[in-house]
Amino acid sequence: MIEALTAAGLGGHRSAIHLDRTTEAWLVLGVELRDRVVKVLDGAASDVEAVGSSSVLGLLAKPIIDLVVGLRPGQSLELVSGRLEADGWIYRGDAGENGGHVFMLEARPLVRVAHLHVVEYQGGQWRNYVRLRDLLRRSPDAREQYEKVKARLAAREPSDMSAYTTGKTEVVSALLGDDSA
Repeated sequence: MIEALTAAGLGGHRSAIHLDRTTEAWLVLGVELRDRVVKVLDGAASDVEAVGSSSVLGLLAKPIIDLVVGLRPGQSLELVSGRLEADGWIYRGDAGENGGHVFMLEARPLVRVAHLHVVEYQGGQWRNYVRLRDLLRRSPDAREQYEKVKARLAAREPSDMSAYTTGKTEVVSALLGDDSA
């Protein structure tokens, strides 16, 4: 799978922000990666979705597939983590309200081809990931607003991933409305 992801132009270095247009190949690979995670988790999670800019055809995006895994209360984070790690995902810690439990899939050290966020199924983070994806897919105006901010941030902070991510928060909140927090 890693070879297919990199062959499609996916892979971003941890310390450099590079944006490309999401291609049909990225969308297909996002679905294939989601399906792979569903199979690996084998019922240990409620749902898995491809989200983020890499799931919206033509949108400027970091060349990294974004997935969200939803857990209901009582579903085992340890079981999910164990299965993901056995499949090559690297646990990067709990980002709390800023992304849940974060896992990375790397083509080589520090070159990420996928991010995966484990959050509460149907909780605020889950809903916001899915709502943003769906809004960006259907609204040219939302895509334009989001893209302008991302391009400006990437140009201004080309090696500061934290500043880039934080900078997107305001436009995401505006796009989703007051209940996105």
